[in-house]
Amino acid sequence: MGTNVTPPMPAQPPRPSKKNHTNAYIIGGAGIIAAAVILATGMAISSDGDDTAKPQPTVTVTETVEPEAVEEDPTAKADHNPDAKVGEEARNGGAVVKVTKVVEADAITFAGARKSAGSNAKYVIINTVVSNDGEASMDLTCSLPIVNALIDDQDRRFDTIEDLYDVAGNPECNVQLQPGFDDKMQFVYRVPKDTVVTTWEFSEYDLENEVTPTLVDLT
Repeated sequence: MGTNVTPPMPAQPPRPSKKNHTNAYIIGGAGIIAAAVILATGMAISSDGDDTAKPQPTVTVTETVEPEAVEEDPTAKADHNPDAKVGEEARNGGAVVKVTKVVEADAITFAGARKSAGSNAKYVIINTVVSNDGEASMDLTCSLPIVNALIDDQDRRFDTIEDLYDVAGNPECNVQLQPGFDDKMQFVYRVPKDTVVTTWEFSEYDLENEVTPTLVDLT
């Protein structure tokens, strides 16, 4: 009795797995990225080495320079704007003074005797008439009702000599000039021989307030 035998089928090659396809995609993608990086690097290197590259824009910086402060010259002469001239009345507070004459001398009569100015010196005598237009009496020689100074052409300021009551013709010490009256008064200064006086300054004495002095032109 015959038997039908089915011949065996030839073996088929195994089917590629999906995992192998995924790996291939990853490897391929990495290759593309690497190629892109290399290309970009090459372009950058090429750009850096290109002598014809476009110049960078120029930046202009503006520097502001502050003007230098101009220092005042301490030796510069002050401007004296006189309020009066010789022969004119000038007022400061309750003191009204008229300079009648300016005299220069080598000596004065002082305490009944001749007093010399000395070598290389002289006296400048400011002859005035002082009127008391205030509300209280004035002691012209022993007190300080009138603050004063003699100014020369170099802006030097000179004080009067001491003991003006000993100058011949001046009011005695403690003689009070009452309000509404006037009296003659000599303000005497000892200065260098070559001094050129220009201005006399005076003001009424005031402890409580700052007083702007009055100027008399002596030129």
